[in-house]
Amino acid sequence: MDIVIDNISVLSESEHPEDTAVRAFNISANNTTVNGFRINEGLILRGHKSDFWYDNIANCTVKNNILESGIGAGRCYNSSIEKNVILNSGIHVYDIDKPSDFLISDNLVVNGDITASHVYSNCILLNNTLLNGGIGVSECYGCNILKNYISNGTFNGYGIVFTESSNEVQNNTIINCTYGVFLGWLTGNNEFYNNTLTSNGYGIYAGESGGNVFSNNTISKNNIGISFEGHPSDNLITGNRIELNRQYGIYVKLIPYRIHEESYNGTHQIYNNKFNNNISFFNDTGNYTDNYYAVIPVNNGVRANSIELNTTKTPGPDILGGYYLGGNYWAKPDGTGFSQNCNDWNGDEIGDSVYTVNAYDIDYLPLVSISEQDQPVFPVADFSSNVTGGYVPFSVLFTDYSQNSTSRVWDFDNDGAIDSTDKTPVYVYPVSGAYTVNLTVNNANGTSSKLYPITASDRPQYTLTEAQITTNKSNQTSPAIYGDNIVFFDDRGGYYNIYVYNLSTSRESQITFNETYYNTATGPAIYGDRIVWQEYRSTIPGVWDKADIHMYNLSTSTEIQITDSGQAFCPDIYGDRIVWKDIRNGKADIYMYDLSTSKETRITTNESYQGDPSIYGDKVVWQDSRNGDGYNPADIYMYDLSTSREIQITHDDSDQYSPAIYGDSIVWADWRNRGWDIYMYNISTSRETRITIDKGSQEYPAIYGDKIAWVDSRNNNPDIYLYDLSTHVETRITSNNSVQLNPAIYGDRIVWTDWRNEYKQNDHLYVTNKDIYMCTVSEVEPSLKAPVADFSANTTSGNSPLKVLFTDRSTEEPVYWLWDFGDGIHSRHALNATHTFTKPGKYDVSLTVTNENGSNTKTIPEYITVSAENHI
Repeated sequence: MDIVIDNISVLSESEHPEDTAVRAFNISANNTTVNGFRINEGLILRGHKSDFWYDNIANCTVKNNILESGIGAGRCYNSSIEKNVILNSGIHVYDIDKPSDFLISDNLVVNGDITASHVYSNCILLNNTLLNGGIGVSECYGCNILKNYISNGTFNGYGIVFTESSNEVQNNTIINCTYGVFLGWLTGNNEFYNNTLTSNGYGIYAGESGGNVFSNNTISKNNIGISFEGHPSDNLITGNRIELNRQYGIYVKLIPYRIHEESYNGTHQIYNNKFNNNISFFNDTGNYTDNYYAVIPVNNGVRANSIELNTTKTPGPDILGGYYLGGNYWAKPDGTGFSQNCNDWNGDEIGDSVYTVNAYDIDYLPLVSISEQDQPVFPVADFSSNVTGGYVPFSVLFTDYSQNSTSRVWDFDNDGAIDSTDKTPVYVYPVSGAYTVNLTVNNANGTSSKLYPITASDRPQYTLTEAQITTNKSNQTSPAIYGDNIVFFDDRGGYYNIYVYNLSTSRESQITFNETYYNTATGPAIYGDRIVWQEYRSTIPGVWDKADIHMYNLSTSTEIQITDSGQAFCPDIYGDRIVWKDIRNGKADIYMYDLSTSKETRITTNESYQGDPSIYGDKVVWQDSRNGDGYNPADIYMYDLSTSREIQITHDDSDQYSPAIYGDSIVWADWRNRGWDIYMYNISTSRETRITIDKGSQEYPAIYGDKIAWVDSRNNNPDIYLYDLSTHVETRITSNNSVQLNPAIYGDRIVWTDWRNEYKQNDHLYVTNKDIYMCTVSEVEPSLKAPVADFSANTTSGNSPLKVLFTDRSTEEPVYWLWDFGDGIHSRHALNATHTFTKPGKYDVSLTVTNENGSNTKTIPEYITVSAENHI
């Protein structure tokens, strides 16, 4: 839709973006508002093109829309982009070269970035959520970046990246990025207050950047908290909590800019910070070896002092609430930090000794704790593992990061027994299964435990065969599969229509021939020979304002319209039953139509939002917002048609959406861990299971039998992954660097939308060419079988102490052995084992053997009989 006339507001009738869809918006007029649409491609804000450039436009608002491909705004003044959901690409603002206001607020960007380039105005980025992206600021002055949540930065791994000066960054949360904040060459005079940067590679990286203020930030659990490299100068670091960073709290590697040896042109002031790291400050300046503009590194012994670790003693309070400002608080997680052990006989909370960090960096006024000796210090359990799953037998290295503990015990296989008391133990999992690791730490004041899942899997015995289903240079998207039929949307005729491809005949057929509009975000659904979809029609020229559900029967080649409410969306089908979301009552409810009885049934009557239904047999599931505010957060609900009973499946306070059901298993995407994960609920056992544990984003699950497929962003682009419930094996299906979306599964076949075949047009413009791909998961006969356990002993009875040699006689080439002698003592990694029984009794002996194809256990009850020693 092109908007070329000023002073127009384009509003959907319901103002719910799921209800009214358009293909794209191109806005080149002033005083324009777009509100409440699902925009299948993208939206552009940019004036008419003159001979050399585009004209300016102003006072535009884009609000409350769902966009597939993002928003671009060029030479657009005094405008706002608010409360939109953007699935791909993000928001890009550029070429605003005159003073004006531009607001980007309260948007959800699922996969993409927010960028501002050549914006010389008051640009405010407020309260946006970027799940797989970052914020980029280039040649912009006076940007305010406030209260945003940023994770899994895909813009070269950046959370926020600056190549310009004089910006303000406050109250943001940045996690799981390569660089939480990256300050590039010639940036400066930026202010960073009250931000939280955790679990990044670098919390803050400043190279060639000076005059910045970093104050009152929480910088924790990164690899490096703050890094200054190159020749940054005159930065102020004060009032920050820089804690539990794995390598360094602050890392410094300074070199002069010119090729001749000379002093630095400024001083970094670092004071009134709370450090709690194994290494809180490391100055690597004297060891610089890289060829950086062919510079000569300045020797620490002759350079000007560019680091100051304290200010003058001034009345406080300091960061700990003490009486005076001075230097920094220097702690270590194990309690051996300087400030944790320094005397303070005069009680001014300044240490009686100076803290010499290295020969040239000294804190002359180190802070010490406010009197905490009378306060109990409790332990805090924490640990990490180098891997979270693998094929048996596989080894896991665990590292204890607990605080304030004096002892620890590990239970690696949730059997209640103590497996280790080491700080960095290694444990081998010989048998497949889902394990819960438990670390319990203690001190005199209490106990603390942390649990974490580990999945041990048998090596999969199948191969993956990928096939390209569509080859037309148009867009094919949103596939569904049943048996040999794959159904999808295709826009090769200039409009999206529905096509079907039969795998057994390799024949493609066009099902619909309408110049109408289809919701490609939900796609068609298929069961047997019946295909259902959501189709828009227009009663207002240029606006697709009515949506209904249609069905096509492949056997009879007939199409019928299922609904006439004009407000029906997101259909699914099983047997004779079709379910969908319907807003005929002014809100979203779930409805069902039975083809065998021609009867329509309203499933939900709650006043909140219900949507995205899925059906299997007698059971209908959907996402439901009755326990939240507006649309969020949503829970998963189920309705049993056979009993007319509604059940709430999820009870967590976070968001759950996109449910799917097969048999007794319901799967969905879940936000409870502050990242999208796949969860499953078994109706028969009432048991909930977390399927994915990777820190990336896992969404849009599909399920068939024991196999769950989903979209996974852990590799910085959307891929398709598969999990087998019967073997606990997770498999990456796609490894292409493009975008893969919309997985559907039937039997051993997975289909999806794939963007890998985009092409150039006119030698410079890339054209999106979405195709349908399929992967067949085929079982193969393993060359090596799972082992069969067997063993013998040189003797089976005698007086205590009785020494017995056990000999392995297992077959099929085991590579791992675990002996259990029945007296509480295990012997691992022993092909043959010698054991001494010290007490009389009868002992069961078992041997578990493992190779890459599985494991097997043999137990002989009362195999060893030990008698009391005879005394004459």
